[in-house]
Order: sequence, then C-alpha cells, then structure tokens
Amino acid sequence: MKNKIYSFFEEMLFYPKWYHLPFILILLPFSFIYMIIMHFKFPKKLENLGIPIISVGNIIIGGSGKTPLTKALINYYKDKKIAVVLRGYKRKSKGLVVVKNFEKILVDVDKSGDEAMEIASFTNAAVIVSEDRKKGILKAKEMGADFVILDDGFDKPFEKLNIVIDKKIKNPFTIPAGGYRYPRVALRFADLIINEFQREVKVPNGDILISGISNPKRLLKFWKKDYKFFPDHYEYKWEDLKEFKDKIIVTTPKDYVKLKKFPLNLKIIELNVKIPKSLINKIDEYLIKFQ
Repeated sequence: MKNKIYSFFEEMLFYPKWYHLPFILILLPFSFIYMIIMHFKFPKKLENLGIPIISVGNIIIGGSGKTPLTKALINYYKDKKIAVVLRGYKRKSKGLVVVKNFEKILVDVDKSGDEAMEIASFTNAAVIVSEDRKKGILKAKEMGADFVILDDGFDKPFEKLNIVIDKKIKNPFTIPAGGYRYPRVALRFADLIINEFQREVKVPNGDILISGISNPKRLLKFWKKDYKFFPDHYEYKWEDLKEFKDKIIVTTPKDYVKLKKFPLNLKIIELNVKIPKSLINKIDEYLIKFQ
C-alpha cells in the first residue's frame, strides 16, 4: 500500500495525469511559499575555501544523471586526486564520515548512504559525507585532494564552478506540487547548463528488474520483462526479495550496493555518459584560473 501511494505522488511530480490535478491545486500555495524561500536562500557572498570545487547539481528532485556524470568526470580526470563530497542522504550516521580514502572503502552502505557508496565502489575517488558541506570540503583539502566534486552544491555559499543539469519535466511547479527543486529562474546562477548528454546503457540479460531509484519507470525503455519497483533510497529487507532468490536480478549500481549483502544472483545495468566538450573546456579553464 505504501509503495502504491509513493508511486501515485511520484507520478504526480513528474508525469501528472488528470486525476492528480486536485492534489496539485491543493499543494500549489505551498509551492509558491517554497519558491520565495528558495529565492532568498541563494547566497549573496561566496567563501573561498582554498581548493577548486566543481558542483554537479540539478533543478529537479532526483533522476537527472548527477551520479553518472560525476563518475564520468572522475574517470576522465583519472590522473587527479578527486574527492566527492555529499550529504549522504538516508544514511544511518551523523556528522562527517570518510566513506573512502584514496585507497579503500572504510564504512558500509548504512553509514555512507547509497549514492556515496556507489561512487566509492565504482571509481577511484575519495568520498566524504557530511551534512555540513564546508567541513567535508576542508576534510578533502586536508586529505590532499586536487579538487572537489560537490554533489548538489548549487546553492552552497562557496566559490565554485556551478554545473547544472537542466532536465525538463511535465509538471512545471516546484515541490510539493511539482518535481522542481528550484524554480527555473534559478538557472541564472549556473556557470554552465547541460540540457542533455549522450547516454550509453548496457542492460544484462536476466529474469526481473528490481530498483528503488527516483522515477524508476524511465528504466522501462530498456527493459521489457518483469519488474518490481520500490521507493527512492529504499532500505531493502529480505522479506521484499526472498521470492526472487532463484531468479537472475537485473538492477542499477545504486541498488546493487544495498542488494549485494543478500544471497541473490545480481547483474548490474551499466550507464555511461559522454561528457560534453563544453563541460571539459569549462572545467579546464576553471582549474587553470584557480591555480
């Protein structure tokens, strides 16, 4: 029942139907209040933390490709010591946690959160989670990082290169009535806006697709067999999965870091993105200018 309710409202945020309209109208006044708050939240003064910071953000709630783009940037700049700083959403820990140094993973997914563990597991970057992003960035500097990739740092008060993925959705309103995290006028604060980038998706053969990512229905363009979806950042339990123990399960890297502790036959979807040349040029220019 909870999953059905979640799916109803997730559909409302991204792909609203006529039956969502009453809920959107009820929530619309709260969206206008939220927009006013977000307008004043953007900082007027920016602090220089003494290390290059590249923020990879978006203006919708999830599902825009931030993590694949971050992983692609880490692989492109493989000769650099890169640290990724995230909030660590839905983790079972508080404060600053070094998930991975430049050599090995130090904690489990419960303490890191799924997105942080995905980056730690599939790249050579150091990964730090912290609600206080400034502390996370200074820790990365202390660890000897050449530069920091800051997850969702669009409105953080630091001198940085603001890269924003602009993915348009059918619902034009900000949360809670719609799926936009920031009103579209906030794009004026971006240093570079990426409207689209090429994706290469490799889906292995299997029996069922299982995923708990934001807007999971986008995966169905690549998958035509059975599937089961869970809410974003879902904490899987064996009771959810035991019926699939004899099947080949296809899943995303973000789900894999949480599913691998169970006795399941897992195969991972590979998503690679081609980094726009304009983005590489902008980052190179920023890094040279910073030096």
